[in-house]
Amino acid sequence: MLAAACAAAREAESPYKLYEVNLSIQYESSSASLGALGELLGDFETWLTSPKAE
Repeated sequence: MLAAACAAAREAESPYKLYEVNLSIQYESSSASLGALGELLGDFETWLTSPKAE
């Protein structure tokens, strides 16, 4: 089972990278087109770039 899981992870790496790149492109062009996921990513981006309280 572990060997099968490792093999699946190796095979999924390339398609996941493609998904990640395309998701980034779509988010940059129109985050609203991603629906709830776009809202979540926008909120996360806002949180990451907000000034830190000291």
